[in-house]
Amino acid sequence: MKSLINQELLAVLARRGRIELIRTLKSFPDKDFTINELSRVSGIPTMTTWRAVSEFKSTGIVKVRNVGNAKAVKITRDQGKLRLLRLIEDTDPQKAAAKEFASSVSELEWSVQCRLFGSIGRGEHLPGEEVDIAVVFDDQVVSEHEAKAAAQAIASEIREETNVAVVPLCVSVRDMGRKGGLASELRDKEIIWSREA
Repeated sequence: MKSLINQELLAVLARRGRIELIRTLKSFPDKDFTINELSRVSGIPTMTTWRAVSEFKSTGIVKVRNVGNAKAVKITRDQGKLRLLRLIEDTDPQKAAAKEFASSVSELEWSVQCRLFGSIGRGEHLPGEEVDIAVVFDDQVVSEHEAKAAAQAIASEIREETNVAVVPLCVSVRDMGRKGGLASELRDKEIIWSREA
């Protein structure tokens, strides 16, 4: 039965606009959206949103309730369903925000790497959790203060665009080369972007 649910969900998510709608719902896990609000925030046409919500409801990945003449839609809290959605990376707003952050950081001449850590890095996160990213910077080119300010500015832009909080941790190349401490904690974390040597 579980594989049927997976196939049904995959078939639903393969249709136009569904991934964007799920990402929007997961970006605002405590918000009840009307169909029109969800359509506007996700950038998906209203009729497509209406059909998608019906499909999502049948798979159990959203909760829908009547509020007057409107329907209020919210992402499920069911851990099994959320775990299944995490397996489909495109539905994950935190992973999408992490990639967008890393892409922006990659344009900075002093940036060397971005590493994902915390609950997102472990794949154990819930909708709405912060994204922890270590930004490795070349301390021969930029000061720690400047690196932190630039990384925080990018994180603020992403929060404004996606409602996902990215929390950058700036670590110098020199510190990453040291034994023990924070560097040893970060060395085995997922690299989501790295500048080629």
